[in-house]
Amino acid sequence: MDRIQGPIGLFNVSEMPRFIADSSAAPWQGAFFTDLVAAEHGVVDHGHQRFCFQRTLVPFRFRKAGAPHHAWSTELPGLRLWAPGDEQRFEWSGGGARQFLFVQPGHVETLLEKPWRTLRQGAPLLLGPSAEALMDAMRMDILENSPAGAVAGDLLVAALLSHVRPREGAPAVAAGGLPPAARRRVLECIEARLDTPLTLAELAQEAGVSVRHFSRAFSATTGMPPHQYILRQRVERARVLVSQGVPLAAVAQQVGFSDQSQLSRTFRRFTGRSPTAFRSQRHTVAPSSMS
Repeated sequence: MDRIQGPIGLFNVSEMPRFIADSSAAPWQGAFFTDLVAAEHGVVDHGHQRFCFQRTLVPFRFRKAGAPHHAWSTELPGLRLWAPGDEQRFEWSGGGARQFLFVQPGHVETLLEKPWRTLRQGAPLLLGPSAEALMDAMRMDILENSPAGAVAGDLLVAALLSHVRPREGAPAVAAGGLPPAARRRVLECIEARLDTPLTLAELAQEAGVSVRHFSRAFSATTGMPPHQYILRQRVERARVLVSQGVPLAAVAQQVGFSDQSQLSRTFRRFTGRSPTAFRSQRHTVAPSSMS
C-alpha cells in the first residue's frame, strides 16, 4: 500500500492552515493524519478521493457555496467522516484546532476485507466520543515518533473504521486465539524483525488469518495487542543490550527505534528508569550479586 503524501496536497482551500503535527515521518501505509490550526477565514472547494475523518475541536461558522450572505450555520465540535465522491464546497469564518485523517480506499478494503462502498451510509457520518479518542491516540503515536512502527497506525485506523459500520461475526480463530503453529510463526517473525518495520498485514499473513481478525486473535493469545507486544519485546532486547554496554544510539537502531530519544522515552515508560540509570544500577549491583 502506497504512502499518502501530505499534508499540502490534501487540502484544496483558499487559505492554507498551520500544520502542527502530522504523520509524514511515521511508517504508516495508506493513511495520513494531521493536527492543524485553520485560517481565520477561507473557502473550501474539495471533492474527496479518499476517506476523510474530519474532527472539529473549536466551533466555526460556515455557509455553502452560492448561499445568501446571511445563511451562516455553525459547525460544532465532533468527528465526521467524508467518503470518496463526497464534496465540500463552502466558505468558513473562524479558525481553531482541527484534525484530519485521510485513508486510501484500498487500505480500507485491506483492513476490513470488504469493498469500501459498503461503508458508505450517507455523507457525512457523525461519529461518537470513543472514535474521537482514537484520533487522540493517533496524535500521541505521531508525537512519540511511532515507537511500535506501522502496526500501531494500522490498528488505530482499523479501530476507527469499525465505528463506521459494526464488524460482522468473526471466525472462531479470532475469538479463541491463534493456533500454536500460527502463534509460533508470528512471534518468531516479530523477534526476527524487531529492528525493521512491520505491518499488520505482514503479521496476519504469517498467522494465516485475515487482517480484519488478526488483532483480536493475537490479543486472545498473548493478552495484549500486537503493537504493545512489539514494544515490550523491543524494550526487553534493549535491556539486554544496554546491560552489555552497547552505546545507546546503537541500541536504538538494533531494536527498531527511530533514535536514542525515542528509545529513552519508551524504555522509561516500560521500566520506570532511563537506559542510563538502568545501566548504572546494573553496574553498581553486579559485584555484590556475585559474592
